[in-house]
Amino acid sequence: MRKTLLGLTAISLFFGACKKDDASPETYYLSKMIEIGEDSNDTTFISYNGDNTFKELSYAYTSNGEPVSYSEGAVYEGGKIVSLYEKRNGTTTTTRSFVYTAGVVTRVIYHGDINGDGLEDNRYDSLVYASGKLSEIYSMDGSNAGYVYKYLLTWEGNNVKTRSTFYKFSGTEYTSDGVSKYTYDNKPGFQKLFGSYQWLNDLSSVENLSANNITKEESYRDDVLRATYSNVYTYEGNLLKMVDSENTYPDPAYNETYKVKLEYIKK
Repeated sequence: MRKTLLGLTAISLFFGACKKDDASPETYYLSKMIEIGEDSNDTTFISYNGDNTFKELSYAYTSNGEPVSYSEGAVYEGGKIVSLYEKRNGTTTTTRSFVYTAGVVTRVIYHGDINGDGLEDNRYDSLVYASGKLSEIYSMDGSNAGYVYKYLLTWEGNNVKTRSTFYKFSGTEYTSDGVSKYTYDNKPGFQKLFGSYQWLNDLSSVENLSANNITKEESYRDDVLRATYSNVYTYEGNLLKMVDSENTYPDPAYNETYKVKLEYIKK
């Protein structure tokens, strides 16, 4: 599975959740991300609400030689993200909504026809906290088989250190489906400047809960390293300008590299 900064399963947004009157350099707002590839450049555009909080991502890329575009964004109530939506072909659809308890998300409700059978699926995730930090996620897959995935998190300071994944079939016990181990630098994690948006878009991307930039994710199954995802960040002053990424797979041996260029506007 490819890890990409432009994908919503990975780091994608930063510098933008601050207000106009905040001190420099937060007056620079991320406006565009360009993934530089061999065949084409995929572009993500970022827009903001009137109070300069994040509003929406708009994507433009090429698929099978044809241009594709769509948008995704967040709806706020009381300063919290209460739902996410998607816009395609002029139609806006709510994709998920969130239940808060004591200020933290305890349930994620998914909307839409996940199975493609024309019926609305009854799918949701439940979240458990310990000492104020997320510790467990129980997830459905849309098959109406109850919780089929379980994620257990460990923390080191304010960073998620490991994510253990478990899977089960209906009527069986959970079995291990792998462990992800994370390494970080000592810089403030830019992903956090959009609050919980990135993580809420994909609960399993728990690295987006961490306080620092992720530099490496190692994915293990049966104690064997299956993949390594690495990021190198290039700054100009306090602005992140380029991210060079490499995905490495040992069996069969394969790796891919790509980079994302970031552009800003100043308000």
